[in-house]
Amino acid sequence: MKNIMKRKDIILIIVILIVAGMGFGAKSLFAQKGGEVIIKVDGKDYGTYPLNEDKTIDIDEHNKVIIKEGVVYMEDADCPDKLCIKQGKIDSNGQKIVCLPNKTVVEISSEKESEDDVQAK
Repeated sequence: MKNIMKRKDIILIIVILIVAGMGFGAKSLFAQKGGEVIIKVDGKDYGTYPLNEDKTIDIDEHNKVIIKEGVVYMEDADCPDKLCIKQGKIDSNGQKIVCLPNKTVVEISSEKESEDDVQAK
């Protein structure tokens, strides 16, 4: 009886892993690619840049943001924990890189307004 329960447990775990993998795959497959990078410092707009043009942006001598080949990432920061650098590369609508010590937010936004945005107006 114990072997049957273990076998059923293993099958259940495999099924759960497959379903979870499909969910993550669908999310990345259907994620809307962003069109622009919006940078805010201390809650104020610092700049908006197209995601499809390679660019290096030095932000107030604290952070260095790189836009390259359709992705954006924080290359350098003078904050102590460097979590903003560890957040990696982003390229999809709504993704953000946040540097709390320097009050810097780098966000990907779609160039087109979504239907929800239009209905909210």
